[in-house]
Amino acid sequence: MIRILATLFLTLASSIPAVAQDSSRKFPVGKSFKVVSISGFDVQKAGMTFTVAPGAQSGDMKGNGSAGCNTWTAGVMLRDDQIEFTNIAATRKLCPKPRMTSEEAFLTTLKSAQRWRIDDKGRLIVEGEAARLLLTAGAADKPAGKK
Repeated sequence: MIRILATLFLTLASSIPAVAQDSSRKFPVGKSFKVVSISGFDVQKAGMTFTVAPGAQSGDMKGNGSAGCNTWTAGVMLRDDQIEFTNIAATRKLCPKPRMTSEEAFLTTLKSAQRWRIDDKGRLIVEGEAARLLLTAGAADKPAGKK
């Protein structure tokens, strides 16, 4: 009996790190993020936001948020540490050139996104061929001039 209990205890104890590791590998679905930087360039004041949530169809994932001036939406495919944005669409408002430049960099990064991870500070990192997004949890402040 003791041998059975010891085996059961060791089996459970050895599975705890795997469970903890799995929870950190799950994409933070339904959580809002604000974009802090694009490849090291500070864009916090641009008001870019990012959320991935379940779509209308079972198993579908949708991404949306603010690209700084315009709002964006896309289909999202998640597999382990891989991420892909499909059918990215954005509204077509015209804003001052600096904001439009930041927005273009953000949308280009989404189009080329390949991997995601959570860093040791709990920030979401989305990387692709074009650039790297650094995001923090929480809704972005509205950019100056937006209501």
